[in-house]
This record gives sequence, C-alpha cells and structure tokens, in this order.
Amino acid sequence: CRGFRDLCVEAGLDRILLYVGGNLVVGKTPWPEVEARFLAMGFDRAAPPGTRIETVIEWLGRDFAAREQGLQRAEA
Repeated sequence: CRGFRDLCVEAGLDRILLYVGGNLVVGKTPWPEVEARFLAMGFDRAAPPGTRIETVIEWLGRDFAAREQGLQRAEA
C-alpha cells in the first residue's frame, strides 16, 4: 500500500478519497498503530476488521461534505 497515494496523484487523481480496511497486518499489532501507519501512507481512512458498510457510507458522506467545505476530511 505504500506509495499508492503517490501513484494516484501521478495519475491525476489527487482529490480521490482513499479508504483501506480489513485484515491489514499479520499478528497482534494494536489497531491504533495499524490505523496510524495507513493514515501516514496517505489513506484518508483505515477501517478495522468487522467494520460495517453503514459506517463506511457515513464516513463517505462526512468526508465528501468536508471536501465541499475545503477540509481534507471530516474528523472521526
């Protein structure tokens, strides 16, 4: 996943929202560390395993609204 944001920018997709989720690491890394790692890679949101689609849809609505207001993303 590292470098994916840069590839999107190179392709002219610099305003795209990037979400990632599911089983993102092997082992027992605490979720806050996993989330921070993926946010640092340029993802807008990282969803832990078991995240419901309704949650992701809510994030999308809030993040699109934040973009309309000139913000990068809505706060979690």
